[in-house]
Amino acid sequence: MEESIKLRIKKLIEENKTFEARLLINEHFKIEEIDIEIFSMLGIIEILEGNFSSAKRIFKEGLDKEPQNYDLLYNIHYLFNNFLAHTSEKNRYYIWSKLFDVNLEVENPFIIQERQAFDIKKSNVLHGTIEIANQMNTVTRGLSNMGINAKSLNYYPSYLKYKTDYEIDLYKGNDPKVANVISKKLASRFINENDIFHFHFGTSLTLDYSDLPLLKELQKKVVMQYWGSDIRLYSKAVKMNPYIKVKDMNEDRIKRKLELVSKYIPDCIVDYELAEYAKEFHENIHYTKVAINLDEYNYSYCNESSERKITIVHAPTSPEHKGTDFILRAISELSINFDIDFELVEGKSNEEAKKIYMKADLVIDQILAGSYGVFAVEAMAMGKPVICWISDFMKEQYPEDLPIISANPDTIKNTLEKLLKNRDSLKEIGNDGRKYVEKYHDVNCISKNMIEIYNKI
Repeated sequence: MEESIKLRIKKLIEENKTFEARLLINEHFKIEEIDIEIFSMLGIIEILEGNFSSAKRIFKEGLDKEPQNYDLLYNIHYLFNNFLAHTSEKNRYYIWSKLFDVNLEVENPFIIQERQAFDIKKSNVLHGTIEIANQMNTVTRGLSNMGINAKSLNYYPSYLKYKTDYEIDLYKGNDPKVANVISKKLASRFINENDIFHFHFGTSLTLDYSDLPLLKELQKKVVMQYWGSDIRLYSKAVKMNPYIKVKDMNEDRIKRKLELVSKYIPDCIVDYELAEYAKEFHENIHYTKVAINLDEYNYSYCNESSERKITIVHAPTSPEHKGTDFILRAISELSINFDIDFELVEGKSNEEAKKIYMKADLVIDQILAGSYGVFAVEAMAMGKPVICWISDFMKEQYPEDLPIISANPDTIKNTLEKLLKNRDSLKEIGNDGRKYVEKYHDVNCISKNMIEIYNKI
């Protein structure tokens, strides 16, 4: 019965009898229950009656319900190409069509600019889609201070509560299939609005990476920044650092992702350790350091008296991979003879944690990875002496004036004991740490480096 009514409606539309067609729809279909086919018919009726804005609204509403529907996409492209001059929306639905992989042949409406005409001051930069230790927020703010329109997009908010321009928890109440659809809808907007895409931790705008070939087709500038477990291969890592623990031992899975990403993104940003893994896949390797906004970190070394109890802080986001058990054991054994106030910072927001770091006399970062992370940089910015394992490989890569006290699981207890017996040295080490961060990690320097990278890709 319903199909025969639809056939009658189609025939009326073909005969341009839009009034009768609309009456038939109103008589047999409730607005809140109409299916996608009726959405398409209603949109065509609006076009025939010259109501182009109403037609656009109907097609968009239908696509929100069924984003890959061929008829709706065909009709909205027909509408834009023939009756509306909404270039931005026309571009967005071209992107939408490509992302949802419909067999729709649509002419690419984008005007591809010559690379020589590229002007970063007139470009929109998007960082995404996972926040790593506040780096997206820090760098985008640094770029913004230099007059560049830079924003951050985070699909994976956490208890750390880092600030971001767009925060969308894709998995909150959604299964992976629904989350993937949502990511594609969002991608159609962000690809349309931005010129430079700075991705982090092996992620992109869509969960299935369907945006990558499209970004390449549209000649957008794209770079991938790796951070550690997203690229680290144990078989190579252990040769550089015998203490290393990796989060993902499935090297085939890591390599498959790297092969996919590097196929469409030839440029990546890494540190010197991660370059050892990236160079096998990416054509162009760019280097950077952790960025920090020094205005948010005041020098605050606390322990002026060797008579007062010493406060030691350790803040592991992943205890197994930071060497926390070795640190706890060393502190426990040393507490028999030394007056130690030890604080293990877990489950705190970044702002809450920073208040605790400010009270520390000594900070222990990670003693397995062989390199220092953002936590160490934050602590040094506060003037705190830092213990962290620096592998022989990384010692050759870091600046010679690195003031970090190196210790691994075998040496952590002895290192701590020496410091506890020579507490007067801590303030000078902390002061050197602040100078080191000012010299190498200031967000203004890192942002300038990013601009140079964007101009190269």
